[in-house]
Amino acid sequence: MTKTSTAALLGSLLLFSGCLSANFTPTSGSLYEPRPSDCDIEVFSSGPPDRAFEEIGVLEGQGKAWKAELRDVLPVMMEEGCQAGGDAIVMTSSNTFAEGEAGIANQRITATLIRWKNE
Repeated sequence: MTKTSTAALLGSLLLFSGCLSANFTPTSGSLYEPRPSDCDIEVFSSGPPDRAFEEIGVLEGQGKAWKAELRDVLPVMMEEGCQAGGDAIVMTSSNTFAEGEAGIANQRITATLIRWKNE
């Protein structure tokens, strides 16, 4: 296999592999015990809930290539929210854009992670 064909093969693998990530940044002074990664975390997409809550941090999720849909990125963000001890995610922004000369699709989502206040 020549260097050119090897480079083309590696480039194709990267393009079609897709990539998902989620990161949590605490915004309160408290850290919470992680919940199971498949916990029952609520998602609010049209504004904050009516119930009393406290913000515990910011979640950022991103998907690339064929993993650039909300349905791909949101589960990864939910898992990260559970690991951070959150009860719900309040979506604040969602951006879809193309990157690089190949126009690789990207989805970037930002959300607030919250915990319910005891009433």
